[in-house]
Amino acid sequence: MNFTKQSNSPDDYPIFSNIDKIMVDRMAARMINLLSNLSTVLHIDTTQIIFSKDILIEIFERIEKRRIYFHVFYKGCKMGELNEGALLCFWITKLQPFYHKDIETIKLNSKIAVCLFTNSIYFYSKETKQERAIPPHFINDLYYSLLYRDISKESLMILAESFMEKKSH
Repeated sequence: MNFTKQSNSPDDYPIFSNIDKIMVDRMAARMINLLSNLSTVLHIDTTQIIFSKDILIEIFERIEKRRIYFHVFYKGCKMGELNEGALLCFWITKLQPFYHKDIETIKLNSKIAVCLFTNSIYFYSKETKQERAIPPHFINDLYYSLLYRDISKESLMILAESFMEKKSH
């Protein structure tokens, strides 16, 4: 890829357009794949969970904007699956697209976000053949943090990446 064309003028960059249906479907399929064990994790019938399609599309667009940010400000660097999973986690917590009649919305979305975060790490570790274990206390701490603390998208991305660092003995 040629990165010789560089600029620091906003006029040189196009305005971000809404993502198309193909991109929405791709990102929705990825999210559904990452949530394949959600029923087991939450111990509920997940078919009773409803969602806001508009909010999910907004989440997907925010992730794509971040992908462009990585490309522009990190000289063509790709965002990667771990960061995408961390961003899904962050935006689901912030925008709360999921609802269930018997579960507080903020708690449901925080639990879904934790499931996405941990599954992103497990799926990535399986793809890269780097087995990683997430301690149960971390899962509880992450849930609590998403529910009650301020946690940035950058913090979540660093946390996800830290699980993939090589362990030295």
